[in-house]
Amino acid sequence: MRGNYMDDGGFYTVKSTSYWPNDYGLYCMSGNVSEWTSNAYDESAYNFTHDLNADYAYEAKDSDPVSLKRKVIRGGSWKDVGFYLQTGTRSYEYQDTAKSYVGFRCVMSFLGRDKADF
Repeated sequence: MRGNYMDDGGFYTVKSTSYWPNDYGLYCMSGNVSEWTSNAYDESAYNFTHDLNADYAYEAKDSDPVSLKRKVIRGGSWKDVGFYLQTGTRSYEYQDTAKSYVGFRCVMSFLGRDKADF
């Protein structure tokens, strides 16, 4: 039920440029790490959040129950099956833990380049 790590040469950590970029010139956008979001995780969040701004924030304290310490993660990591690679798929991890397969992406604005450069 997991990916075949040996087939793509990624059994160990590899450089991000080891594979071809996508059509936007970006490397490793799926399957690298699952991305943390700032949203708190609730199974029924889509029932009470607005479609245009589905932000559901809660910063849990140490004294809060474990169920309130969950944060949404999206996209799949190197250890996930293909289903979790979809950005529409959401899962959770606890906000006070670190995992090798959960991270975040740095975003840079489009500086001084022309679209034709790609």
